[in-house]
Amino acid sequence: MKIVTWNVNGIRSRVFNEQISSKLKKNELIYPQESSPIKTLIEDYDPDIICIQETRCSVENSKKIQVPGYKTFFNESKMSGARAADRYSGTSIFYKENMNIVEISTELPGYQDTEGRIIIVTFETFKCITVYAPNSGTNYDNKISFMEAMIDYLNNITEPVVFCGDLNVAISTHFDRTKVEEGPGYYSHELEFYTNLQAIGYIDAIKDDDIIYTWWDPRQRKENGIAITRNRNKGWRLDYFFTKNFKCNQIASKCLKHIGENNLSIPLASDHAPVLLEIKNTFTEA
Repeated sequence: MKIVTWNVNGIRSRVFNEQISSKLKKNELIYPQESSPIKTLIEDYDPDIICIQETRCSVENSKKIQVPGYKTFFNESKMSGARAADRYSGTSIFYKENMNIVEISTELPGYQDTEGRIIIVTFETFKCITVYAPNSGTNYDNKISFMEAMIDYLNNITEPVVFCGDLNVAISTHFDRTKVEEGPGYYSHELEFYTNLQAIGYIDAIKDDDIIYTWWDPRQRKENGIAITRNRNKGWRLDYFFTKNFKCNQIASKCLKHIGENNLSIPLASDHAPVLLEIKNTFTEA
């Protein structure tokens, strides 16, 4: 089984085609066009599930989005103004048509999600939870509430579970965090969230010895069409896969940094890269 998590920084902007959302024609269907980041991702890796964060897309507008072979579910922001559904936050999940769902929920006990940050999908053999965690730079108290409620909920799951998404927690950064003041993404209580996940049995699926970054500051100057931070891999790790209760003997994750970089005729779809999780059972019966 293969699962992808990706903060797309707006699913209707340069993910499926070359257009930004404001240039799309009203009521026109959105589908993966040739060489688009989402089409490349699907053709190269054939994921069973794609978990998307920061969709900035209302449930109504999500009806225009079609990916052949996949069903979809969207959660939207219920706020208004700059934090309205088509402008802020939001999550979605794409899953192959042959996968059976037992239940879908957007409710996290003990947390009031008004920004479309959570989707919990129960499949027949495991649970998949994808989240777009609040950024403590603009949502400090909300982030604390989110982390507390999430730990409580995750700790009580007994079936196999995949927990993924943009946690807005930077367990790895290109700079030495010990030499700067604490800040959003690397406050001590945010880094403790990562430790607390491990303490309740959740395993970080990335096994590589190399430091893995998944986000690069897009505000820096461009170099060969890409922000210099991404070109030189000076990033932060914000996107994760955690697993628990799986009996499979091979579970590993890796960052797909090249998605969106390999066709510079299409401006970068997102300042994040997708992350791929593969779950395999290589044991064979005699």
